[in-house]
Amino acid sequence: MTKKRRYSVLSVLLAGFIATSVFGVGLSLYVGLGAAYENTRNLWVMLADIDLTSVQRTMQERMNEVDKRSDWVAEQVSTGALDPSFQYGWRNAMRALAAADMDVMAYGLVTGDRQFIGFSPADMSEIRRTLPADDILFSELSQIRGPTKNKTGYPRWDPYFNRTVLTSWVPLFYEGHYLGTFIQYLSLSSLSESLIRGREDLPGTPFILIGGNRVMAHPQLRHWGENTANELINGADIARSPIPLPTIHDIGDPVLANIGKSENIPLDPNDERHNSGIRLAGLDYNDRYHLIVSRQILTAPISPVIIGMYFDEELFNDEWNRLVLASVLGGGVFILSVIVAIILSRQFTKPIRRFASAARAFEDEDIASIDVPQLKGSRIREYDDAARSFNHMMMAVHDRERITSLFGKFVPQSIAKKLLASGNDSGVLPPQQTEATVLFIDIVGFTSMCESLDPQQIIAMLNDYFDCATQIIEHHGGIITQFQGDAILAVYNVFDDLAEHADAAVDSAIALQKEVKKRTFEGLELKVRCGVNTGSMVAGNVGAKARLSFTVHGDAVNTASRLEQENKILGTHILISESTRKLMANPDRVSKAGDVLLRGRHSKTELFTTLTDI
Repeated sequence: MTKKRRYSVLSVLLAGFIATSVFGVGLSLYVGLGAAYENTRNLWVMLADIDLTSVQRTMQERMNEVDKRSDWVAEQVSTGALDPSFQYGWRNAMRALAAADMDVMAYGLVTGDRQFIGFSPADMSEIRRTLPADDILFSELSQIRGPTKNKTGYPRWDPYFNRTVLTSWVPLFYEGHYLGTFIQYLSLSSLSESLIRGREDLPGTPFILIGGNRVMAHPQLRHWGENTANELINGADIARSPIPLPTIHDIGDPVLANIGKSENIPLDPNDERHNSGIRLAGLDYNDRYHLIVSRQILTAPISPVIIGMYFDEELFNDEWNRLVLASVLGGGVFILSVIVAIILSRQFTKPIRRFASAARAFEDEDIASIDVPQLKGSRIREYDDAARSFNHMMMAVHDRERITSLFGKFVPQSIAKKLLASGNDSGVLPPQQTEATVLFIDIVGFTSMCESLDPQQIIAMLNDYFDCATQIIEHHGGIITQFQGDAILAVYNVFDDLAEHADAAVDSAIALQKEVKKRTFEGLELKVRCGVNTGSMVAGNVGAKARLSFTVHGDAVNTASRLEQENKILGTHILISESTRKLMANPDRVSKAGDVLLRGRHSKTELFTTLTDI
């Protein structure tokens, strides 16, 4: 970018602030309210303040009860007094909770496979459902490594309950092991009903906002849920669930949609409500004036909540008539200030929109495979500096991701990332000894196949087969350390901690057998044999200084290879050692295949195979 005169953000904001303040203050003074208007306004402000205080107290009491319940369950599980896997005891505990006055729709346990098993406190009926994979709960759970306090989820419209819900959840741990998540679903629809109840004949429209512009409670929220939300679920407008709460523009309330344009009305410093957090604002919309009374709750467990109520000009007609002339005279100034503000805002936000567009390019595409977008410079100094830094950063990220992608084609992705993050160029990871599970896979009749096929066919078939096997193994958390001819050596729980590594290896073997059975590889049908063994092994880099490879060593590795070969004798597809079976979450998934004397052993080894039909 050529050298141009630039302006700082401070000077632009200061100029805009001075201009808008002069116009706003002048207009407010010109159309100031009289004593009668002040008296009428203060009366309804007082009544609205009482209602808002009541709603705030009710919300706080409900959340306190929910928090106590979550803390109690977490404490009972952590001490071993309550075990989620012991269904009889767990059900009794849940029924005991329902005996109290529970202001929730449902509560129960979320398991590791996204299953919700819970109860409705109204009749203790059981609820079973699979939570959507994109539920923000799982994003938050993935960051938790140990016991923590209960957390409150962001309110949203849940299609399953057909209501606005708020979730309160706490992860359950016993002796450092994650057992599930205790979750409670609170209906926020009752908030809207409580706001409306008793006010049918009274003026004023109550509301509760969260996150600045999301509507948590409003008289029209139920109508939105019964119509608009259901259309979003059944149509193509949305592809995920639960549905975010409607914005102030979606609820069908024009006053709420334009609340951001309201002007603050200062309270009298001697007013006892001055320190209560209450805020007054006025809004001119569609030739009608509206008084907005709101209060921001900063102590809410979720993002700051705004509870409020607005009244239209029907309450102030007597005072409004005498202000019409002044409003007409000030209208021109107001319109001019709005136009100027819009023009400035559009020009000022252009660089921000360019930043967002460039950032989205990296969200939607593979960073390593796309061209890096370059942001244009700006006359505003801070934006120009930010654009330059952003361009340099994106080039660095692009180069790093490209290196990781290329490196990952020759060593496992997790190892490549650890090597790049190690901060040195030695290419050596410290060796470690760990208990892990080995999966050894071999193609049946590969030698005969090589004698009858062209080399090109063999290579094409192997690449297709290895690609399929790699996806399955890495999907289950495994690391492929070697491709030995037609054989694959994969390990689980090496460098990457994997709690249920025995199940992951067995599941990989089953999935690969099913995939091989139902498809061909470059037109060729294959059969494979799998050996799974768990034991202690050493993992690390071996080789010369200039050429290293990552591998594992130990008797557990050799045993897995011998188990694969024993499939030929026992007529099985998958053989599993006793050490692996003991570590499986459900050992009954396998059955005994026989007792075999493995090479190098002095006594027979008990072997098992899967019960799954392959």
